[in-house]
Amino acid sequence: MSPLEIVVVGATGAVGEQVLTALARSDLPLGVVRAYGSANRSRRVDEVAYGGETLPVEPISAFEVGRADAVLLCAPGVASARLAAGLVGRGPLVVDLGDATAGQTDAPLVHPGVATRLPPETGDLVRTPGPAGWLVGAIAAPLAEVGLVGVSGTVLLPATRYGRGAMEELGQQVVASLTSQDPPRRLFAEGLAFDVLAEDTPEAEWSEPERLLADEVHAVCALAPERVAVSLGTGPWFAGMVASLHLRGVEEEAVATALGEAPGLKGLAATARLRPRAVAGRDTVWWGRLRADPGGDGVHLWAVADNLVGPGASAALGVLRLALSSGRLPRGQA
Repeated sequence: MSPLEIVVVGATGAVGEQVLTALARSDLPLGVVRAYGSANRSRRVDEVAYGGETLPVEPISAFEVGRADAVLLCAPGVASARLAAGLVGRGPLVVDLGDATAGQTDAPLVHPGVATRLPPETGDLVRTPGPAGWLVGAIAAPLAEVGLVGVSGTVLLPATRYGRGAMEELGQQVVASLTSQDPPRRLFAEGLAFDVLAEDTPEAEWSEPERLLADEVHAVCALAPERVAVSLGTGPWFAGMVASLHLRGVEEEAVATALGEAPGLKGLAATARLRPRAVAGRDTVWWGRLRADPGGDGVHLWAVADNLVGPGASAALGVLRLALSSGRLPRGQA
């Protein structure tokens, strides 16, 4: 098999860095790896780490498809969406890891932790779930076989959901709060340090990211979108996400068995470990605090995961492996 040529777009961002680290450590048949910076990076970065070496970073405006087998889009935004549209029909498999093309294409959504193969209709572009959709989908998919009829609850995401600039601003806000200075408010107008922000939407409406999450869960386990009512919020931390979920139509014993047998999931008896910092750098979804609903309506549980590693780095490797096993890669093999 010919070595793969992989392009990482958004290589200077938090997700892009994790993807490059995962590629360098993987057993994939890699040859050339090229790196491009996102159009809205907050600071100029001319090179990024890749294994024990560095890769030069080119601006997205200078993108060249060349002989790329796969293009990994790690940055959300208009520039990535336009790039994806321009690559359709030009050969490489384009993997959208940042919701850049959400709502703009009928490209199939693939959750590598759940899927065993690429969908038959897979063309040149596939999407993976965003962090919240990846987490809820990973929990919901194995429960679809044991009677799951609905999911509700809350997922709190970190500042990095808005990129590296948000992480830097949160750190500056923390320092400013402790030193009685005026904190920067470029991304978080009301502040985020020592606080939690709900989605900023009109009263009685669900936000676009919340509706997208419902659609992603539907794509993973066929649960109707109107049966998925999960609120999103942003917490004052740098990485990791936490979810409190109400799972309807299922019983405690069946849930424990199904989740215990599902790949990529691990139950934790120690509640103190069910927190974002405790799972940093891991691609597993950790769950616990499984309790029957007091009114007999299903069960409740708590889940945590790293928002960068699982839905970012591991999802990228997962799609590449599925593409290899299906013959979609190397380029032109299918």
